[in-house]
Amino acid sequence: MAFTSANAVDLDTGYLIEIKGQVQGVGFRPHVWRTAVSLQLCGDVCNTAAGVRVRLLCSASECDRFVQVLLQRLPPLARVEQLRTVALAADVLNAIAPGFQITPSAIGEAEATVPADAATCVECLAELFDPTDRRFRYPFINCTHCGPRLGIIEGMPYDRVRTTMSAFTLCPTCAREYADPSRRRFHAQPNACPDCGPRLWLETGKGQRLEADDPFVLLAAALAQGQIVAIKGLGGFHLCCAADNTSAVRRLRQRKQRPAKALALMFRDLAHMRTHVDLDPEEAALLTSAAAPIVLCHPDASRPSTGISAEVAPDSAYLGCMLPATPLHHLLMAAVDGPLVMTSGNRSGMPQVIDNEMARCQLGEIADLLVFHDRRISHRVDDPVMRIQANSGQAETVRPGRGLAPLHLPLPPGFAATTEVLALGGDLKNTFCMVNGGQAILSQYLGDLQSLAIHEAAIDTRQRYRQLYRHRPVLVVCDRHPGYHSTMMAQTIKAERFLQVQHHHAHLASCLGEYAYPLAGSAVLGICLDGTGYGKDGGLWGGEFLYGGYTGVERLASLRPCALPGSAAAVREPWRVLVAQLLAAGVDPASTADIWPWLAAHSLETIERMIAQGVNAPLTSSAGRLFDAMAAALECYAEAISYEGQAAVALETLALRHGGSSEVVPYRWALLDTAEGLQLDSRPVWRQVVSDMRAKRTPAEMAMAFHLGLADGLAELALRLQQDHPYDTLVMTGGVMQNALLADRLEQLLNDAGIRVLRHRQVPCNDSGLSLGQALVALAMLQREGGDDA
Repeated sequence: MAFTSANAVDLDTGYLIEIKGQVQGVGFRPHVWRTAVSLQLCGDVCNTAAGVRVRLLCSASECDRFVQVLLQRLPPLARVEQLRTVALAADVLNAIAPGFQITPSAIGEAEATVPADAATCVECLAELFDPTDRRFRYPFINCTHCGPRLGIIEGMPYDRVRTTMSAFTLCPTCAREYADPSRRRFHAQPNACPDCGPRLWLETGKGQRLEADDPFVLLAAALAQGQIVAIKGLGGFHLCCAADNTSAVRRLRQRKQRPAKALALMFRDLAHMRTHVDLDPEEAALLTSAAAPIVLCHPDASRPSTGISAEVAPDSAYLGCMLPATPLHHLLMAAVDGPLVMTSGNRSGMPQVIDNEMARCQLGEIADLLVFHDRRISHRVDDPVMRIQANSGQAETVRPGRGLAPLHLPLPPGFAATTEVLALGGDLKNTFCMVNGGQAILSQYLGDLQSLAIHEAAIDTRQRYRQLYRHRPVLVVCDRHPGYHSTMMAQTIKAERFLQVQHHHAHLASCLGEYAYPLAGSAVLGICLDGTGYGKDGGLWGGEFLYGGYTGVERLASLRPCALPGSAAAVREPWRVLVAQLLAAGVDPASTADIWPWLAAHSLETIERMIAQGVNAPLTSSAGRLFDAMAAALECYAEAISYEGQAAVALETLALRHGGSSEVVPYRWALLDTAEGLQLDSRPVWRQVVSDMRAKRTPAEMAMAFHLGLADGLAELALRLQQDHPYDTLVMTGGVMQNALLADRLEQLLNDAGIRVLRHRQVPCNDSGLSLGQALVALAMLQREGGDDA
């Protein structure tokens, strides 16, 4: 936190204190009021477009004491990033009223931190289930420490009149709470009660309104009967069903058109969750944090799997688990016996539904019952997904969403804070990033832009952010891929400058930015592993060793390229990549009929001709395709996948079934010194795979050997590169680093070698982190003399 101390001046003076950070919508002004009153100071406090402004009539020592006390016990959701004090002019001093006041917000150029939504706090939860409380069982209870924020905000500064709660006039009792500094709801903008706030009702999928004394009893009965329910939450609708009802889960998958991708689970509380999964203290703390994310947890192997259908996560070794984040969900979970499947309310390939009428149209065909309320959702925000990294015990964001977005990061040292930048990310797992007022602002996960509906929703979300922050980009940035929807989108935005940043360079920069790595810092090595990224040479990269920093990188090494027969078809059909890898290793696929008899059903000769003639068979150094090929070899979705990364997820799951790794002999990769640089060569691996298949080595052991061997090979190559390109910091990035088995082992090997490893935590390693990296690279290029491309 930056802090500028008050300069000593004569008494009978006053001070202006400007505070930036997460200080709006989190009970910060009431905290300032209480602090000032406790110290018997006169003055006022208000929200501004940049944060919070405090004016005090006091001496320099009293001002310093006020700041000290203010920062000692911040409200739970508050975060102070910058604090500056200056002496007030005499004419301003005379205008300050006696006592200490909270005054109306001052509107100006927006720099303030938009607050994230926060899960129901302990105090509100106690009131929710207290029969003597006037908000007993009220589904929209909240206070300054919890409740909707981003989901209802329409403008800054954050005041009720600029939220969707402006439609609800406070009743006299709520108004007294709002105005009473001694109360927890003092200036709580979403404050409401059953007399004056949002209301809930139920409808059938056919639009018939249902009357019930207790709607949650009716919902529990419907769920117990195997029905599917749509629920309007903080940032959008959920679809839910009983997690132990396999037919209900299958029906949900069929209607949602999501055949295999894992579904999240909601549990009543931690005790309930512990009956199904292993929880370490770090995971428990993450689950009960204000973000209340979905956390990837290991099922409890010591207990039978009754209570959760195998259809919930058929490919994954993990269960995505969460606790209720809203009072509505708490009331629902209190009414049911077991965990519920809780997934985003949309058809596959469509944005999450946030509007009541759209829910009737789209979700009425999926859900048997729909739970509506009349508080309008301003921003579509899906549930966040996180995990705990094994080596560090630190949380890692997989998908930024409710409670985590928007993410505000100060620009690293050396970056100028004057240029407003808009970076549009990539086409998969899209986010955007705005640079505004010395900070980078990363949006929530928006989805995959190949869908026209998601593309349009992303544009709408971006426009809402630009209005919130009054952002006028001077520089627009996107990926180098000429066919990306985000690239074409960027070219339609009016700005003074337009830059394109190479995909893996952006991955590396996003991790550096998260750690505030200085612009002038020494060169780092980045291991960038993902499915595909458009290379500087126009090729399909995806297994890269990049050396440099924000302003530029050099490609020192890569995975040995292999053909991708059928191009995009090979991404959907892993058997094609297996055939290409076998041919590259000198193995005739036709000779493996004893191992993979199903390969004979495909036209192997056609694939071989495509590769030999270079017809629709581009070379790629993609790490993701290696996982696909190995998954196909072990018959994990060899024929076709239904979602991105499905084969790789199944391969990691298979490896983890083997248990320990100490007795597994890893596959050995080769290092090649070529004209294009060093290459990690997989050909010896494929020859060994053929031998192991014939020797009947178990698939689980082979999957483990693949993961261990790849980590060993990557670490060996990284250390080899250090001989000619000195570095002491290494970045692990790219979507393949979501594979915890691979990433944890690689990190441990590098740490053991004395290398400082930077691994994504707040910013996803997958393409949801690209936009931050794009923005930082483009800014760095602008600051470099004569640099106009990245």
